[in-house]
Amino acid sequence: MDNVLLPRTDLLSCVCNLVKPLATTVLTGDEANDPQTFQLEYPQIIVQIPWRTETSRYKLVTTAAYTQQVDLYWPADEMGTMMDTLDKIEILLPHLKLQKYRCDYVTDSMISPQPQVDTTTSEKLIHGVVRADFFITEI
Repeated sequence: MDNVLLPRTDLLSCVCNLVKPLATTVLTGDEANDPQTFQLEYPQIIVQIPWRTETSRYKLVTTAAYTQQVDLYWPADEMGTMMDTLDKIEILLPHLKLQKYRCDYVTDSMISPQPQVDTTTSEKLIHGVVRADFFITEI
């Protein structure tokens, strides 16, 4: 059972691969919270662990809705580059393909609020977020 690729893991790894070329550092939410893998290199993208929001079953097929969030942390003086990166992620996410499971972007589910100044670190950063929902056919 250890080498079974679960839908959540498939979504997480494919989103990480999708955004990897866009920043110096790409981490999962778990890696960002672990003192052994945490990094202070910017620009940085953190791909949060997707959460399952609902499940529906029709005959022998289970389709679940997952919400995926991607956090971007950029030096404050590189706001233009960060906005370009946000745009790229917003364009790429709806076309995401998973390794094992069928995945469909939920139309009009993308949320990307105005980036905010992050004052929780010694370096002045801009924090942006992109969140989108996906239907994943699990069985």
